[in-house]
Amino acid sequence: MTHGNDAADRLGEVREGMTVVDALGEELGTVAEVKLGDPEAVTTAGQEPAVGGDLLGTVGRAVWSGPDLPAEEVARLRRAGYLRVDRTLARDLYAAADEVHRVDGEMVRLSVPADHLLS
Repeated sequence: MTHGNDAADRLGEVREGMTVVDALGEELGTVAEVKLGDPEAVTTAGQEPAVGGDLLGTVGRAVWSGPDLPAEEVARLRRAGYLRVDRTLARDLYAAADEVHRVDGEMVRLSVPADHLLS
């Protein structure tokens, strides 16, 4: 169980496959991706994968395109760090590092309800 106050420390304990629960106790899904933040990141420039015009390049662009989020939110998530919640029959959710309340064993507890997360 995490007791630290630092959002980066809490996010550092999150692993793919963990169950994610919102502030209301609702199970949202499982962690599909964890990215630690880069406080120096101003934009996402230079973080795109180098992809060519072949099939691999097409797949790479499709994977990189990610969610349809406003640029300022993407930049905030890159700076703070985030986790992506895979939901079986709904759009994935994104929680910033500072929205992770604590990690209990194999469960990530968020400090906000699901409707406050980016999707």
